[in-house]
Amino acid sequence: MEKFCSDGFARLHKGDDFTSSPSSNTLQEFGDVWLAAAERQLSLSPKSPSPEELTERRQERKRKGLVIALNTYAKRNNMQLTDLEFVEEKERNQVYGRGALYVHSNFLVKGSDGKPTMFFAEMHPDCTQEEDVVCCTPLEENDYGHCVECDDRAKELRHPSGGGYLGGHDEMIFHFEELDSDDDCFM
Repeated sequence: MEKFCSDGFARLHKGDDFTSSPSSNTLQEFGDVWLAAAERQLSLSPKSPSPEELTERRQERKRKGLVIALNTYAKRNNMQLTDLEFVEEKERNQVYGRGALYVHSNFLVKGSDGKPTMFFAEMHPDCTQEEDVVCCTPLEENDYGHCVECDDRAKELRHPSGGGYLGGHDEMIFHFEELDSDDDCFM
């Protein structure tokens, strides 16, 4: 085993005996050995994904979250999952509300008739299950609900006029009423 010798500065000692004479290894040689060991260690580490692969992974997570929201909508409205097909996301924004972070999204859905419909969803940013979906509903022509944060950062993102979403409000006023089956959010 070689150890650094403080007396010889750029010399190394062999073994645990610091009283022996310095080895002939220089600081440069020590650095080369250390660099080779570090490179060997790095070669054993898994490779980091490329920026393109990271972008693809993020897009896939977003798509899966929207498919979960769409499936939640279908389930809550007694529809077959095959009646609705996710097409593409059009607009997305993160907003705050009730002390939590949410995602607002507009996305196109193709119905069983082949006609595209714009949907709105509010969900937790890492939506992986039905419980992460707050609201998912198709938008009507005249739906232009208010959201402070989307009005500021995602001006094209549309919201249901009847509300049903938690994030992005000026003032949060909650009515403790039981929601009936005609709730705008899950029609």
